[in-house]
Amino acid sequence: MLRRCFILLLCLCLLAGITPMMVSAADVTGTVYGLDSGSKLYVRKSASTSAEVLDKLSNGDVVTILDEVTSGGTAWYKVHTESDVTGYSSAEYIRKNVAYQTDKEFEAYLTQQKFPETYKVKLRKLWAQHKNWVFQAQHLSMTWAQALAEENKPLKNGITSPESWKSMEEGAYNWKNGTYLEIDSGGWVTAAPAVVAYYMDPRNFLDETYVFQFENLQYSAGQTVEGVKAILPAKQEKYAEDLLKAAKETKVSAYFLATRMAQEGSKIDGTWVDPDGVSYKGYYNFFNYGAYAGSQHGAYHGAVTNGAIYAKKEGWNTPYKCLVASAEKIGNGYINKGQNTLYYQKFNVAGENLYNHQYMCNVQAPTAESKIRADSATNAELDSALTFIIPVYKEMPEAATVLPGKTGNNNNFLDKLTAKGCTLNPTFDRYTMEYTGQVDEAVTSVQLTATKNASDAKVTGAGTVSLKKGENIIPVTVTATSGEKRVYTVTILRGEPDPDNPGTTNPDNPSTGGSTGTNPPANPTVTVTGGYHLRTAVTGVEPNTTPANFLKKFTVKHGSAALYTRDGKSKKDGLVVTGDVLRIYNENKGLFASYPVVIYGDANGDGKVNSQDLRRIQRHILGVASVEGPFLVAADANRDDKVNSQDLRRTQRHILKILDTLQP
Repeated sequence: MLRRCFILLLCLCLLAGITPMMVSAADVTGTVYGLDSGSKLYVRKSASTSAEVLDKLSNGDVVTILDEVTSGGTAWYKVHTESDVTGYSSAEYIRKNVAYQTDKEFEAYLTQQKFPETYKVKLRKLWAQHKNWVFQAQHLSMTWAQALAEENKPLKNGITSPESWKSMEEGAYNWKNGTYLEIDSGGWVTAAPAVVAYYMDPRNFLDETYVFQFENLQYSAGQTVEGVKAILPAKQEKYAEDLLKAAKETKVSAYFLATRMAQEGSKIDGTWVDPDGVSYKGYYNFFNYGAYAGSQHGAYHGAVTNGAIYAKKEGWNTPYKCLVASAEKIGNGYINKGQNTLYYQKFNVAGENLYNHQYMCNVQAPTAESKIRADSATNAELDSALTFIIPVYKEMPEAATVLPGKTGNNNNFLDKLTAKGCTLNPTFDRYTMEYTGQVDEAVTSVQLTATKNASDAKVTGAGTVSLKKGENIIPVTVTATSGEKRVYTVTILRGEPDPDNPGTTNPDNPSTGGSTGTNPPANPTVTVTGGYHLRTAVTGVEPNTTPANFLKKFTVKHGSAALYTRDGKSKKDGLVVTGDVLRIYNENKGLFASYPVVIYGDANGDGKVNSQDLRRIQRHILGVASVEGPFLVAADANRDDKVNSQDLRRTQRHILKILDTLQP
């Protein structure tokens, strides 16, 4: 039946004058490469440089190769493009793609290097194309979450546009005048956390172009003047011989130096005159050392002027002096200190003084420079034994980070959050996400009012909220126009805690926690040990933990800690389970803060991780029965904010003892 339908469709196409393009699984594909930056590869009507142009291709475009011909001494491929165009292109700029055939030695090597599976998928494809390339895994000392927290500190990683990629986190935005705080002149401001995460995730860049941000940047004897010229812009090609000589002397990759020169695009090239008319003729600063706006040398200057002043002070009055001194600075300051890739020069997660001493502020710099390097690489280079040092963080999410959209802004903040008839602690601050309050048992609902800062943001979770006895955890979600969400969590205790518990509230004055003096009690401070984490929830708790051992991990100054069940009962026996609640009380035994417990993998809340949790997660994925609240968080075993088959596999691997722990 299917065959008859296909024959009928073919006949109809032929009658209509249409020649159907049929591509089989056996067809050979190719990838466009080796074009100069900004150049295009023409697809022509016939195999001739004078034939009509039908389509234009860029580096990285994939085509189907239908035939190979020689015309006028030039090799041509007959190709079919993704734009549904068939024509002829120069074979010089199309590399045939090779499907990966399982290779036991390469698979053993990937295992020996301990690459995660999400890395292996892309590395197999790269190796199929370049069997001389060497991929070295560098297993880092920090977790993915730790690195992100450090790199997302304000004024550390910059972006200029779009608005949705700019951070409004604390220290990155001025709420008084509605402006982003600048890292540097030219509109450089702090990049949003999701953008930093995307550019930090190595798995997003394991392709033939962007893998060059992981290339080893030490000098190689195979580097040539021609190779340097292929990278440099035309106006800088005259410096190629000096650059190669400087590279040999300093043991720094000549191709890296050329790439960095092309990226910097320095104006300080022996002819520059600043806007005030001061001439810096005869001075060179190809790498823009000292070229940042600010008060230097006794007065305020723009970035380029300061760079020129720096070059003159250093005596860089010949191209070679500038090149060798700059190469020495980069080599001694970065490459020889563990920052031996473009990636590590931007994100210092492997060198000295971690998270600082980063060469550039532009969060996109490694990808931009790696493209310059890849686009100018010769066939001989691409066939050589290049070495790539690829970072692997501890506890990475199983899926690669997704780049945020380019519309809207990230204003998902509140200006005010109140609960009528209930005092929330601590005092509201837009950057504080957790609040607690307490009401009498007779109070069955509370009116939450959330005032958003941006008129076009959306708020859910506020309004009239019904209260059950005991703990009530109420998420108030603010969604920015970019789609980024921020959750303010309000925990309201209805009724009084167990009076037998050390953290009891004074029944005579529950709203103040028994405070009889004129001065309010000092806010408690909590020290956490034993691998536990206290943020929006308590995490890091292993299955089969007792309440006594759990509470030993918390030391509270100016207060105390107690464990409760989800329905508000004091808990001293049994196991700590997902859904239990850690309460922090002040000196006068008033409730100060409340944190749900999350044990990753314990989706059914029995304090263990076993086949019952697998069934619970599976039923949620299939839509048979959903899990919510802390149990939904616990079901997300790989902590990527989604619950899917990857979480099932990860939990199963823990049950089978392939993974030692699911906890962060």
